[in-house]
Amino acid sequence: MKSLRTLLTRTRPATATGGVDQASALVLRGIKELLRAGCAEEAEARARTFQGAARRAPGRGDLTNVTASLLAARAVLAQGRAAQALSELDGLLAEPAEPPSMRHYVTSLAVRVNRAQALCHLERPGEAETECRDVLNALARITQHSVKVELAALHCLVHALNGQGRHPEAETVARGALPRAEGDAVMALSCSLVRSLNGQGRHEEALTEARKPVPQYGRGGAGAIGLGAATALHGLGRRSEAEAEARQALADCEQFLPPGHHRAQQTRELLARITSDSPT
Repeated sequence: MKSLRTLLTRTRPATATGGVDQASALVLRGIKELLRAGCAEEAEARARTFQGAARRAPGRGDLTNVTASLLAARAVLAQGRAAQALSELDGLLAEPAEPPSMRHYVTSLAVRVNRAQALCHLERPGEAETECRDVLNALARITQHSVKVELAALHCLVHALNGQGRHPEAETVARGALPRAEGDAVMALSCSLVRSLNGQGRHEEALTEARKPVPQYGRGGAGAIGLGAATALHGLGRRSEAEAEARQALADCEQFLPPGHHRAQQTRELLARITSDSPT
């Protein structure tokens, strides 16, 4: 019996029919909507309840429970518990897949993308970059691969490159991915592009990008655009505007995101820098 991680080493994973039954699919879809809406605590609780009701140990390799376990780990990560999320994702990759199939293979790639996101949150961007590039290489070997997983991997790669100060590379990846992005992916990639431009000192361009309209996004994106705009305004020396933007972004984070979310912490740090630069 192959583990999810072992599946990643296969040049061409076996194709099998089957997957998630309709009733389970509805539950899992509801959990995904909760995550998109920024209701991470409720999403985690529902994922754990689903696993218990199905009488399966967390992380077991059938596709339904693998998906539920992945969603639970995503909810943990959204609440700022990156070390716990990483541990759960590593455990999930080590579990046997029952039976090994193309769907398991693609799901395992999604698990690895989320693992890379956890590494970014733990300030281990070099490891996150390696994980993302491995996933992208694996996807390139699949004839009809998941565009959603690919875009998530590209966004995480941009995050990892920004985290290493490699902002020009991050900009290139973000601009290349944006034309194919839809929905929340547009907002995520746009914010990462803004960060890459700010990182290069191109604050006027960053502000222009931050002001561009993006598709409606869930509460999980709260404060992201404002953080990038406030950073750009601060870089341009427009302190009062930067402070107002940062305070609004922080208010959005505190209203819509779980306590301890990394974006709220980043916004507080930026606000502290802005106010420390104020004239005496």
